[in-house]
Amino acid sequence: MFRKLWYILNLRCEEADRLRSQQSLEPLTRAERVAMSLHQLVCKSCRIAAKQIRLLDDAISKLRDDSTVAPAAETSGGLSTDASDRLGAAIRHAQESEENAE
Repeated sequence: MFRKLWYILNLRCEEADRLRSQQSLEPLTRAERVAMSLHQLVCKSCRIAAKQIRLLDDAISKLRDDSTVAPAAETSGGLSTDASDRLGAAIRHAQESEENAE
């Protein structure tokens, strides 16, 4: 009991940083969660770091969600049929313009 209380009251920034990283992989123990909360109450740098990690996690989650609805060009490894047709037409038009200019 005394060891847990000592741990909670004496959490250092380095340990808080390690716990933040660990938290994304597995749940923290109750003592670890309490220690993090108390440490963040008194440490502005760790509060800012925790907020930044949350923002990054949210952004990564949003990117993952957006990538599940990938355009046909990305899923098939090439251009979509429509884009391929437009590109071909533009190339043909450019070639015809060059031939007419000569």
